[in-house]
Amino acid sequence: MKGFKAFASLLFIGIAAGCSYEKGEFYIADVSKEHTFTDSTSFHPDCCVSTSVTGMLDAPALIIVEGYLIGGFIDSLHLPKGKVNIENSHGDFYGYRKIAIKYYPGEAKKGSLKIKTLIF
Repeated sequence: MKGFKAFASLLFIGIAAGCSYEKGEFYIADVSKEHTFTDSTSFHPDCCVSTSVTGMLDAPALIIVEGYLIGGFIDSLHLPKGKVNIENSHGDFYGYRKIAIKYYPGEAKKGSLKIKTLIF
């Protein structure tokens, strides 16, 4: 019974540490140009990324989330013309502590965006 309690305590600590959340927030004032942001986590490298985007655009644009330097597609967000409100686009796991968030303007010339990431 004593060994089980120790195991259960260690399991709880492992789950609690593995379920940590780290948030990032990025702003794009000039939507006519490409932008790249990086975000990272300080815990275990096998993480998942949730991305939310809000703002306004005068034409469609695109955001790609991928592993930093090593590549590896995580998520893509197709941003519509007009009001943008994409919540909790959920990317796949990645095996590196740092990600790249790449914005491609397409035909967009006017507007602004706020990108929020949640790594867990």
